[in-house]
Amino acid sequence: MKKLHTLAIAAALCAPAAALAQTYYVERITVYEHPRYQAFVAREGGALQSGGPTLDDILLADSVAMAMAQDKRLNGAAVTVSANNGRVSISGFADHQQNYIAQQIARRVAGGWSKASGELSSDLG
Repeated sequence: MKKLHTLAIAAALCAPAAALAQTYYVERITVYEHPRYQAFVAREGGALQSGGPTLDDILLADSVAMAMAQDKRLNGAAVTVSANNGRVSISGFADHQQNYIAQQIARRVAGGWSKASGELSSDLG
């Protein structure tokens, strides 16, 4: 009987571990919350957002967004950076030159042409 009691306790302790092994998806979008983003918005008059469904995608999107925040040529641009399955997508508003710069930054940080897509529109109407 003591062995059965021990097995029951072991099974009860293992059950929560099995429940924790399930995959849960959480999406986080950062909107002006990071102190460096706030500095970008205050200094450049632009807007910057980033996010993704997994931790790896969030880190990738944040890395691209931080690289954009540090480039003064994107003054006044409004950019959203999202990542999914290791691929980056950008959208937002900027002039033609800023669009090109943002695309180059996204491709450089994400790891090449095949890892980044999107563009910033200059049409505000």
